[in-house]
Amino acid sequence: MENPKIGIIGLGWIGMQFKRYFEEVQKHTRGADLFLYDTDIKKDFFDDIGKADVVFLCLPTPRNSKDGSCDTSIVEDGIRRLEGSGEKVVVIKSTVSPGTTEGFQNKYPQHKFLFSPEFLTESRAWEDMLRPDRQIVGFTKKSLDAAHFILSLLPKAPFMSPWGINTYKQTRITATEAEFIKYAANVYFVRKVNWANALAAAAEKLGVSYEHIRQGMSADHRIGDSHLDVTHGGYRGWGGYCFPKDLDAFISFARSNKLDMTTALLSADKSFNEELLRSQELTLEQVSAHINILEDRLKGLREQREKFGLK
Repeated sequence: MENPKIGIIGLGWIGMQFKRYFEEVQKHTRGADLFLYDTDIKKDFFDDIGKADVVFLCLPTPRNSKDGSCDTSIVEDGIRRLEGSGEKVVVIKSTVSPGTTEGFQNKYPQHKFLFSPEFLTESRAWEDMLRPDRQIVGFTKKSLDAAHFILSLLPKAPFMSPWGINTYKQTRITATEAEFIKYAANVYFVRKVNWANALAAAAEKLGVSYEHIRQGMSADHRIGDSHLDVTHGGYRGWGGYCFPKDLDAFISFARSNKLDMTTALLSADKSFNEELLRSQELTLEQVSAHINILEDRLKGLREQREKFGLK
């Protein structure tokens, strides 16, 4: 497939990075070889997505209110939007539970489905887009050939699959494995934040400096300094948009697959964080938001407490 026409469904903060990349780096032109679609009327993205050869799905996967599982209904709505427009290469960027891409491949065999996890941080999304530390395009049995091609369209990274830079080694990570990788990273960071806060509490109890402990620990290259700042964001614990919903989704996934020890382990992580937040008169719901919303929300709570003379 030479000079493919690109479609993007979902122009949130992830989809907008892909829009910018294909416009500025790949030199695509909207309406000619770039087609954008979003249901939000205010965004004014209502292109004929059926004209695209390759469609990136950058859609939200919220928490299911009943059991915390990953709700993929919005992603499936995006897939249905392609009905009657011929075979497409569909690249799912949304975070979905392991096995989801294979499920879509079986349900919609006219397309070739791929799962490419995104690792963009909200504060450095564009920089992360251009200089990723890994670029993974997971495939189904039907879409392996398409995985190689899609990988060639995206920014290069030190680690790449199904092939890498300056190496003949083929890693060939499947779609289901790639789905695991996305959850594995976020759940690991959740546990790292918890451990940092447990250490900080112990240091305070003994009257020693957690910052000194943090510096010495993070100097180990196997550990690093990420997610060890216990005052990041103006509160202790983890929140944001992704961590709460992804942990809940993986707990639900583990429970449904009767992985009892994993379920217990991760449920304890959630309980630890909820208790930590409670000690600051916060709830997980209050800190579960994108950065800009969360900053305004916490600022409002602080001002309200100051108004009534509360700490």
